[in-house]
Amino acid sequence: MKKTKYLIILILLLSIFVPTYAVFTDGTTLNGSIQTKELSAVFLDNNDFLTQIQVLDSSITSIDKTTDLNRVTTVPTVTLTSDNLVSTSTSSMPIYAWVDNNTIYYYTGATNIDLNNN
Repeated sequence: MKKTKYLIILILLLSIFVPTYAVFTDGTTLNGSIQTKELSAVFLDNNDFLTQIQVLDSSITSIDKTTDLNRVTTVPTVTLTSDNLVSTSTSSMPIYAWVDNNTIYYYTGATNIDLNNN
């Protein structure tokens, strides 16, 4: 019983002193220092974006990124994989998209988002 009590105390202490990392990052570590990298994301170009969305829902045949996308500002509860990734590899933050009832939603932690309408 004492070992369990000490283990719980150790876990609590570690949770206080070990830095917490953001869930949606591209591997940028946040170690308590001020983050100087701009939190930006760029959508895939139109063709690649449509191709990636069609992986999620093949019934979608065209997309206008300025009107057909719905941003979610809180971390989604849906399971996201690499199939949901719709940002360029040069983005400092990823963009994840998913389709629900023919509606396209996306989430990113970025503050600056480029639609990349090429």
